[in-house]
Amino acid sequence: MRFFKTWTFRPWEMSLLKLCLISCGILLGIYFHEFVIELTWLWWTLFAATTAYFMARFFGEQ
Repeated sequence: MRFFKTWTFRPWEMSLLKLCLISCGILLGIYFHEFVIELTWLWWTLFAATTAYFMARFFGEQ
């Protein structure tokens, strides 16, 4: 029994997976809205850090 298999996804399957995870995040945010609102600083920090990383990676390759 192999638990760790090599998976290959098609682009449309990855889109469905991303849609599923985004929907799960929205539903959890709605359900735990008071907890999520208290951590607004964390969400902005994560957003800024990941945006800076991808912008540096994108503009650094040129």
